[in-house]
Amino acid sequence: MTWNIHIQGQVQGVGFRPFVWRAALDRDLKGWVANGLQGVWIKINTTEEQAIDFQNFILKNIPETANITATSLTPDDDDTFFDQFTIIDSHSDGLAVLHLTPDMSLCAHCRSEIHTVANRRYQYAFTTCTVCGPRYSIITGLPYDRPLTSMQGFKMCPTCQDEYNDPANRRFYAQTNSCPDCGIRLECIGGALLTSKETQNAISQAEILQKVVALWQKGHIVAIKGTGGFLLTCDATNPEAIALLRTRKHRPSKPFALMYPDMATLQGDAEVPDAALRLLQSPAAPIVLLDLLEIPNSGLAHAEIAPKLHKIGAMLPNAPLFELLLRDFGKPIVATSGNISYAPLVYDDATAIKDLSDIADLILTHDRPVVVPQDDSVVALRASGATVVIRRARGLAPALIQTGLKMPNITVLALGAEMKSTFTLAHLGNVNISQYLGDLTGFDVQERYKMVLNHLTGLFKATPAVVIGDLHPGYFTTQLGQELAVQWQVPWITVQHHKAHFAAVLAENNLLGTEEPVLGVVWDGTGLGEDGQIWGGEFFKYHYKSLPQHRFTRCAHFDYFPVLLGDKMALEPRLSALAICGELRLRSVTNRLRSVPNRHSTMTEWLKEKFTDKEWQLYCKIPAISPIKTASVGRIFDAVASLLGYADKVSYEGEAAMLLEDKARRYARQYGYNITGDYCNDVILPNSIHTQKLFQNILQDLNAGYDKSYIAFKFHWSLVKIIAAVADDCNIKKIVFSGGVFQNTLLLDLITEQLSPNYQLYFHQQLSPNDENISFGQWAYALATDQF
Repeated sequence: MTWNIHIQGQVQGVGFRPFVWRAALDRDLKGWVANGLQGVWIKINTTEEQAIDFQNFILKNIPETANITATSLTPDDDDTFFDQFTIIDSHSDGLAVLHLTPDMSLCAHCRSEIHTVANRRYQYAFTTCTVCGPRYSIITGLPYDRPLTSMQGFKMCPTCQDEYNDPANRRFYAQTNSCPDCGIRLECIGGALLTSKETQNAISQAEILQKVVALWQKGHIVAIKGTGGFLLTCDATNPEAIALLRTRKHRPSKPFALMYPDMATLQGDAEVPDAALRLLQSPAAPIVLLDLLEIPNSGLAHAEIAPKLHKIGAMLPNAPLFELLLRDFGKPIVATSGNISYAPLVYDDATAIKDLSDIADLILTHDRPVVVPQDDSVVALRASGATVVIRRARGLAPALIQTGLKMPNITVLALGAEMKSTFTLAHLGNVNISQYLGDLTGFDVQERYKMVLNHLTGLFKATPAVVIGDLHPGYFTTQLGQELAVQWQVPWITVQHHKAHFAAVLAENNLLGTEEPVLGVVWDGTGLGEDGQIWGGEFFKYHYKSLPQHRFTRCAHFDYFPVLLGDKMALEPRLSALAICGELRLRSVTNRLRSVPNRHSTMTEWLKEKFTDKEWQLYCKIPAISPIKTASVGRIFDAVASLLGYADKVSYEGEAAMLLEDKARRYARQYGYNITGDYCNDVILPNSIHTQKLFQNILQDLNAGYDKSYIAFKFHWSLVKIIAAVADDCNIKKIVFSGGVFQNTLLLDLITEQLSPNYQLYFHQQLSPNDENISFGQWAYALATDQF
């Protein structure tokens, strides 16, 4: 008889149909396999026993980059007889119910080909196959087939067509297949550095690659169009080139990402544990944060790349173009996002010429359009090897593939927050979370956000029945959501920022239906609270057994302190120090070592030196009259960093916290986790954390002359003790963590070591703890509180 096998999940663009074809051929099965808007469909003539065996084989041996979320086996009423097994044209009936496949990095087979002189793809910069190459960034429609990608305009030559049709070939049904004869072409754009011959592109593809390498060697900056958009690149061992890039890009201190030619060179510069090695060589090939060696072998200009930090963010070539360039160059390059300050990633030639010509000395582009621009993903690693996603984009977005998550049959759009923006589209049982889209304070970023939103909803032909956003009325996402709700005539729901964080990590760990209470520790920089103040140092309790409106309750928080000068506070840690210690500034701080030179006897002396006389006179008046208060742990980190002298002003949010973590980590590497005491004396009160008392305790150590890295570590240690105390006070054993503060891997490692024996701990898995998870959390909160 005839049987239907239906497979759903991330099954298109991963070589699934050729895999099924080969498996059927091995079993002498007759029938067909096809893509459809609901996944992969298989029809075979066989017995029920053989059909079950075939289905089980498929499920146990799927391609590396595939993910299956559902499967079914049913008899077919139409008992058609087949005389062979074939791959047939894709079905386009019905609604799209599938996971989009992310872009995948260069595979080992394709890497070998482009370095093999005798191979016809030798030095071809756009080699791909069924298991590697662009997917999400080039898709224009569903199902995933070449005519519905930006490869549509490239007609395969006879040899490529033969490969595409040959079941024994690695490129059997590879939708991105191309070669030097029929494929994508490089082109140089840019001014005085090009000869007249180069300007007319009358040079070979190999000569173009040589030109870029030569420019790097001479200290020039080159903008290169990669898989998801442009990167700005230069020699990472040349301090002058890096300084020039910082000046032109207006990026004074934020670390630059690096790309290394190979693993051996990277291991000569940084510690690469096994978990990092697997990530770097995975299909996603993200940027991985690594500890620097004391003396990098490559001559890396690390002081210019990551000022004052002892980590680097490194990746390996993820596309054949970079593989060829880096192999010839032989050294690491800076590979940072191609954009001007506060603008989105550049992905098209016209914008590159307009925005990047003043930064780059040469623009290297190609004629395959990028449909969906996306930055490189960034991940960090904990001591256990567990991954912490910092930025979820190329190689990871957009599908969230998670089993066990309750999925109502309703289309919901959640629009996220303002910073580190994403949106979530829950549609027909699947969740898609957009790639990181940036901070929505500028018009161009807002337009990019809307473009990606329209593209994703258009792919699925999805019209949401509910729209969700943040409480903050001034957010772009809030205003857009209200407009869309009116346009579609659907309900508009708002969710408090930190409750969304909490719901996101609950949902990601399948805890929304747990019968035990769960403590949520949500620490970040900012988010409008339900009382009109700025939250960010929150403890919540979730209890599924409660009535829906009472399932999320705020059970404790850090005491409020004044917000000084609005958004300026995040870029001037000294303001956080003043805001928290303002009422203490005239009180004498206990000085246990009066004989220690250069110690201050009052808070005034610690703070005043950070301001001009005019600033001091003005700023000291603000705390008493500031109507807006905050409980932000992000600002508490800033204040500690300022008091310890690590940062009074910064050029990007989070810089002070990174410096503080770096110093604390260096202490831990030297002395381990051995420490006496903490800063929790008289700090933990019913329902609140006494923020000023915490700082009074810190200042006692500072004034006593203790090493600042010791104080930085002891501060981290004390935060863990505070978490344990609140959990015990609430009598809760399950604890989850979310918010940007929990990108701090030292803090996560301390939490795990100190709390795991007595508590069940849950962290984000596929999502970042920062505001990228807010959109998913908005959907999860509305789901958990029965709002649809």
